[in-house]
Amino acid sequence: MIEKFSVDHLSELVAYACRKNASRESGSAFCCQTEASIQRDFSETLDFGFACREGDRLCGLLSCFPDLEKGNVDCALLADRENYSATARQLLSAAQAQLGNHLRYTFFFPKENEACAAFLESIGACRRENEYRMVLRRDDWQPQEGLPAPHPLEEAAYAAFVALHDRVFPDVYVSGRDILEDLGKSRFVYTLEEAGNLAAYGVLHRAEDRFTAEILGVRQELRGRGFGRAILNCLAKETFCRHGAAELDLIVDADNTQALILYQKTGFQILEENRCYISQLKIAADGSCMEKETSV
Repeated sequence: MIEKFSVDHLSELVAYACRKNASRESGSAFCCQTEASIQRDFSETLDFGFACREGDRLCGLLSCFPDLEKGNVDCALLADRENYSATARQLLSAAQAQLGNHLRYTFFFPKENEACAAFLESIGACRRENEYRMVLRRDDWQPQEGLPAPHPLEEAAYAAFVALHDRVFPDVYVSGRDILEDLGKSRFVYTLEEAGNLAAYGVLHRAEDRFTAEILGVRQELRGRGFGRAILNCLAKETFCRHGAAELDLIVDADNTQALILYQKTGFQILEENRCYISQLKIAADGSCMEKETSV
């Protein structure tokens, strides 16, 4: 039986998510790690959460984070291994019934979660390149000398920043305006100029005590000139020296060889590998596939 998330069952849902997400064999990269963070996410997205029960027993859940402007829904899918595919199909069908089957449903999860991969393969979802989560520990950081010195984004450059970000990353999950809304709260932006124009920027994201080098952007015609290295060095310095954190992490596509070389030279190490699938396949209420359409 499928039901919507509710305040009355929130504690049960959070406890279930904590148990499942504690193991890479059953976890989702779109689900937070701590109980408090999961509680916050579920509370904020009650209208887009679905639970599956066998009798009174909770056997799976799907927490959705829709971005209707971009036509995408990030999906945190957690379910018991027994009857995993049947549970997952019912949950996805319920989400599509509410949000629409015209949207892209994105699943990002540990490569060890074979059950989720098998389900998504079975419905014809499009597999994207795996992604690495990399981490730089404070003791492994080698500060770079002689590089240009980035500075915090200035208000006068807001429009130029939005334009550059949306041009470099037109399909990314967060827009330039989204970043500005969080500026100084959960996101910090550092920039470099060339000939009076914005040349490169970096976004440092803070979630509680976790710091992520979320985005590094360089104008296409200026790549290969050390701007990215200078921005990355700045984000590391801010993380370790200003905020006093022990680690800085980032996500990178496994096939982005050039970026991997830069990150590894800086001291980043691969911590884990995640899979990404995107589906636009319509799932019927009984869990059957109705249309063989996948994302491109």
